[in-house]
Amino acid sequence: MEDFPLSKRLELHKLWLQSNGADGARLDLMGESVRGIHTHDADLTGATLNDTDLRHVDMPDTDFIGSDLRDADLRGAQLEGSDFSAARLKGAKLRGANLEKANLERANLAYADLRGTALAEANLIEADLMCAKLQGVDLSKATLRGAVLCAADLSGTILTGTDFSYANLLSASLVGAKVDENTNFYEARVDSADFRDVDLSVLKRENLPASL
Repeated sequence: MEDFPLSKRLELHKLWLQSNGADGARLDLMGESVRGIHTHDADLTGATLNDTDLRHVDMPDTDFIGSDLRDADLRGAQLEGSDFSAARLKGAKLRGANLEKANLERANLAYADLRGTALAEANLIEADLMCAKLQGVDLSKATLRGAVLCAADLSGTILTGTDFSYANLLSASLVGAKVDENTNFYEARVDSADFRDVDLSVLKRENLPASL
């Protein structure tokens, strides 16, 4: 299967999806390099992509639903509007990637490197971001309701209009994070010590975490 061109392997994967596994073949690029490829609206649902080199790919609006992307290298990738819901991205390298308006609901991003990533208006509802590196990330108007951000590094992030309601932010670093009146920490689990550098005075009263 590795001898087939990527376009053919994508066709076989599409057939595999359409036939519920009866025909075609699941896409398996584990450990391979497909860096710099250009596709649009591709369907990689359920694909095996762990340890795959996807640096600088141009793949907007791509479906990665439920795919295995553990330890994949997606640095500098253009993935705006793509769907990573329930995908496994633990330890993935996403530094400098464009994930604006992407769907990462229930995705596992624990220990992922997201430094400098664009995540404006992204859906991160109930995502696992434990110990993730998020320094300098643009999370403006992103939704992280119910997300797990324990020990995540959010220093220098843009959090204007970001929804952290019901999220777990215990031991997260928010040094230099920028918030505004629409940043929402309603019912979020936080430690007051972690918020000592956050200007809570700009938040609406109803958006403050109960513990503060």
